[in-house]
Amino acid sequence: DEQFRLFEETTRILPADMKVIGQYGDIYTFVWELMGFETFSFALVEDPDLVQAMFDRIGSIIYTLFERMAQFDIVGGLFYSDDIAYQTGLMMSPQALRRYLFPWMKKIGALCQKRQMPYIYHSDGILYEVMDDLLATGITALQPIEPKAWDIVEVKKRYGDRLALVGNVDVDLLARATPDAIRLEVRRLIEQVGASGGYFVG
Repeated sequence: DEQFRLFEETTRILPADMKVIGQYGDIYTFVWELMGFETFSFALVEDPDLVQAMFDRIGSIIYTLFERMAQFDIVGGLFYSDDIAYQTGLMMSPQALRRYLFPWMKKIGALCQKRQMPYIYHSDGILYEVMDDLLATGITALQPIEPKAWDIVEVKKRYGDRLALVGNVDVDLLARATPDAIRLEVRRLIEQVGASGGYFVG
């Protein structure tokens, strides 16, 4: 309740033509962190009922948070974050994601569709194997398009007509490179990815 008061306070001070983005996440991450990744991995095979119970319990709690955020008029979009991939591939099979996680993401997507607002999803890593599944959950923007995992120009070609792209400026570049090198990369992204719209530098 204390955290939701921030939305009420913001309503009083934010200009009328501005909104905030409600953010939370980590249904999948909380499940494997609570179990430990090795135990979780074995349970996917040996005790799927336990895995389902964990996803149902954590999913219902986190979905309720999104449901409450969506009730505030000041909220203009929802942002769900949950890392499901490495730079080289998914952290668990597409089939397991379809069974346990994506149904909850689809419910969050339904909240956004009802309010006609953006649904932003964050995951590091490469997601090609489940991109159609993610689009089916209703996401309208993807972040951060990790540059070491996949080529954002290719992602734009494949999905740019259905999905806004957010990010792709490498954090290591920001930390170590010269200002000129950073400017060059940002300009490249704006020209190659943002020229036709649907791209947020980040």
